[in-house]
Amino acid sequence: MTTAFSRAAGALVVVLLLPAAALAEGGAGQKSVIEPNVVNSIVTLIVFGVLLAILYTFAWGPILKGLQAREDAQFQALTDAKKAKEEAAALRTQLQAEMAKAAEQVRVIMEDARKDAEALRVAEREAGVKDAEAERERAKRETAAKQEAMTKEVQAQAVQLAVLIASKAIRQQVTIQNQTELLNESIAELKTNANRA
Repeated sequence: MTTAFSRAAGALVVVLLLPAAALAEGGAGQKSVIEPNVVNSIVTLIVFGVLLAILYTFAWGPILKGLQAREDAQFQALTDAKKAKEEAAALRTQLQAEMAKAAEQVRVIMEDARKDAEALRVAEREAGVKDAEAERERAKRETAAKQEAMTKEVQAQAVQLAVLIASKAIRQQVTIQNQTELLNESIAELKTNANRA
């Protein structure tokens, strides 16, 4: 505001000194068009001062407040975007950990199935080829069923999350704040569904 005030004061000085400079250049005996008139100069100065005071009181304050509010809103939006990005990264890390856990469970199941198959080979020698073949087929079916069930469970959770986010996104206009709330609600519901399973 001090810069604007100093500019206004400089403009006032120029306006007041310009007629005096023009008068000094004018010839003797000729009346200059821009000859200073004391009454007009005083009235102009008063009007300028009143206008400056009115603008300072009623216009500059609200303008500066509006600019500050806009700057604050932009800063808040930037902060919210960073927070949403961090939450998305945390969710991605969590999902990767869950996928690694599921892969480990599949590996354990496969290892158990391999051990079962080895045990069945020993039993095959003892019980005969026919009984061993039937047991091996049963073990393969169980392994395939367990693996398929685990795969379907992981797929179902992924589909639930996608449907949940899509349905919420369709129901409401997505702003940065809504996007953050939507992400938080979806994570909470995914955890609730995972705890039920």
